[in-house]
Amino acid sequence: MNIKKVVITTGIYLDKELRLLVSFDENDKPVDLINLDVTKIGEVYLATVEKVLNDVDGCILKLDSNTKGYIENKKLIPDSYVTRHSDKKKVCQEDQFYVQIYQDRKGIKPYSCNFIKQEDYTENPTFIKYYLGNYCDSDTEVITDMPDIHEANPSFRYYIDDSLSLWNLYGLTKLLDNICSRICHLKSGGNIVIEPTEALTVIDVNSGKNYGKQKPFEVNVEALEAAFSEIRLRSISGIILIDLLKVSKAEEEKLIEVANSLVDEDISRITIHGFSNLGLLEVTRSKIFSTFTI
Repeated sequence: MNIKKVVITTGIYLDKELRLLVSFDENDKPVDLINLDVTKIGEVYLATVEKVLNDVDGCILKLDSNTKGYIENKKLIPDSYVTRHSDKKKVCQEDQFYVQIYQDRKGIKPYSCNFIKQEDYTENPTFIKYYLGNYCDSDTEVITDMPDIHEANPSFRYYIDDSLSLWNLYGLTKLLDNICSRICHLKSGGNIVIEPTEALTVIDVNSGKNYGKQKPFEVNVEALEAAFSEIRLRSISGIILIDLLKVSKAEEEKLIEVANSLVDEDISRITIHGFSNLGLLEVTRSKIFSTFTI
């Protein structure tokens, strides 16, 4: 995995207090940005089946009085799960079982859940534990300046410096400014413009000040690197269309290879579908975290 450091801190942005988890690669480049007050991933519930959905072979779960979940039947009844029902292809709606949320919901949809055997249940499950356990290596450094987080996780490095906060040390205000902006500037002078809509996200590549100074293919490679970095950092999912600079068919094939190499370590399932008849690079990315919002 490419995550070498995780910073857990709190700070004020746009007059709001935020509790953030930010991960970084070996070059201190931000990889994931999670609002800890928004995500429910990692939380464990003692669930009951509220409704069986025969058309999709899954169930709607009642997690608590205000929270609904969804689980596929094949995940609900593994061989290790002993039900009181004689037919294991059916779901016994009187049973209770532990589930863990692994995907934030979109809108009012239920949270996607995984089944947990009772003997594997641990107290005080949190997103932080889930993230470190699923997306980080054992040698990933974790730093926090939050007393409650450190008290619950004594192995984390506790940062104390009255002259420079952890928030400012890692430039999180600037990072949030960039995340909230439509425009992402490229080192070469070009930029990409990220336009999210209800149905899909469009990313437009512009040569900008770089016009005529660099070949379109080279600008496109730089733009793809920036685009896929921003896609993960902003937790963009669903249909993504990237409007690259016009190149030859042979160079389009090379750009598809570049794109595939850039998404190898993405934690979400991401598929490069190729170029459409209109010359747009078509991409789909599965949802895990909610798109970052303040």
